[in-house]
Amino acid sequence: MLKQFIVYRTDRTDGKAEEIRKTTRPLHAEYMKQFHEKVHFGGPMQNKDGVSIGGMMVIDAHDEAEVWEMINNDPFEKAELSSKIEVYQFRWQTKRPATLPPL
Repeated sequence: MLKQFIVYRTDRTDGKAEEIRKTTRPLHAEYMKQFHEKVHFGGPMQNKDGVSIGGMMVIDAHDEAEVWEMINNDPFEKAELSSKIEVYQFRWQTKRPATLPPL
């Protein structure tokens, strides 16, 4: 049975994140296409000036190991964009999609 996970990542803070994101975004976008059915939503987190500072997504996976495999093969992470990545199992309750099994 698939479970939902939140992936929460923050960018590195040494001034290189913007350039890494700019050069690897096309590869990241292409990579993520294969997970279209698994990703409920996701996108960049932004500071008050609208500058990307990380990312977040909610995805379906069988277990946390599957999530980490997806993360570790992402071009963003191969380019070392993130300073920190956290993965949490998530129990979707409010506005739960009808496609998910009942609680």
